Amino acid sequence: MHSGVSTLNSDLSTLLIAVRKIAMDIRTGDMKRLLLLMVNAGVLLVSSQAQAQSSVTLYGLIDVGVDWESQAAKAPGQRAASGSAVRMTSLAGSLPSRWGLRGKEELGGGVNVIFDLETGFAPNSGALNNGNRLFGRAAWLGLESQYGTFRMGRQENMTYIGLLKSTVLGPALYSLAALDPYLPNSRSDNAVSYFGEFRHFVAGATYSTGRDAASAAGGATANAGAAYNPAASNCPGNVPGDPVACRQITALVGYWGQMLGLQFVYDQLRGGPGLSAGSVSYDPSMPLLLATSSAKTMRYMASGYFLLGDLSLRGGVIHRMTTTTTDYQTNIFYGGAAYMFRPDIEFEGEISRITTTDQKNANYYVMRATYLLSKRTSVYTMLGFMQNNSRASYAVGAGYHTVAGAKQTGVLVGMQQRF
Repeated sequence: MHSGVSTLNSDLSTLLIAVRKIAMDIRTGDMKRLLLLMVNAGVLLVSSQAQAQSSVTLYGLIDVGVDWESQAAKAPGQRAASGSAVRMTSLAGSLPSRWGLRGKEELGGGVNVIFDLETGFAPNSGALNNGNRLFGRAAWLGLESQYGTFRMGRQENMTYIGLLKSTVLGPALYSLAALDPYLPNSRSDNAVSYFGEFRHFVAGATYSTGRDAASAAGGATANAGAAYNPAASNCPGNVPGDPVACRQITALVGYWGQMLGLQFVYDQLRGGPGLSAGSVSYDPSMPLLLATSSAKTMRYMASGYFLLGDLSLRGGVIHRMTTTTTDYQTNIFYGGAAYMFRPDIEFEGEISRITTTDQKNANYYVMRATYLLSKRTSVYTMLGFMQNNSRASYAVGAGYHTVAGAKQTGVLVGMQQRF
């Protein structure tokens, strides 16, 4: 890396000398020598630019659809359903809408500077998602080399990375997000990370000194006006005298082969004081207050995939344990398949089940069909069915509400365009 910088400085110095000679030749009228020097200067300029190539890419996707759900409720805890609901998607359709700027600069010796700034937005209104942050999906700077990638800033943690490898639906409106809203929002503020892949063996980790520096205004007076929002759980950390407050650690080890992959993920997040006076942080899985740094939520994920031609099988299990004044545990089991029926048609399906300490159990069934109009544009439809037991009230669409014991059906029709 240092030799590349030295070579660049030497070339620039030589170029400067050449420019001075050109100016002198112009004054003396030596046109033959002037032409030769101009050619040499051009060669040096191209060589200097090649020493430190860089690029910035604008990218994104817009995904919007219309969702119909039976037995919808206006708020959690409602005893009787208000009826069916028809809504345009805001959090996600088949995928969350986003745009971003991704950059890379070659330093030499196989080392690159990289960065990513990514904004999530609601296509139905244009509002910012991810806790109302400008770059709520990503805002990091890092270095990559043959030994792995190092990043600093707000970024996806290992839980998110592991989930994308092991579910066919990803962070769709009908997905595991309906059972655990933390999963599609598993990003960390104030984080440093490392990820490396060596002959299909992978290892990575993140460490955050304050996992979530955003809060959401609302009417929850028990939390100084901060409303429950899994994308803004109100835990900025960096508290003098309490280095554990709002800390988050995630880690992943696994094998990502061309046909078979297995991985294990560990995720620990701590509680602590919130942004508002007297407020505290949330467990992003559900509205449980994590009032002190000793309160914590831990996840253990074991998952994998199997690829055979146009068929993809993915699945796993996620165990979560939240420790506050009492212990609260959940288990999510999931498995799905994706099949590329034709180069322009794909079918996907996933079955999942959640069990909890307080017997709020449910089975969840989702199917998705996608038709590619082009390489960038597609239309899709999703069908979801949530089978709650008498205690559970999980909605078929993530972020929405239903009543306890509901057998709820959802239908989503949408369109997506990538750029």
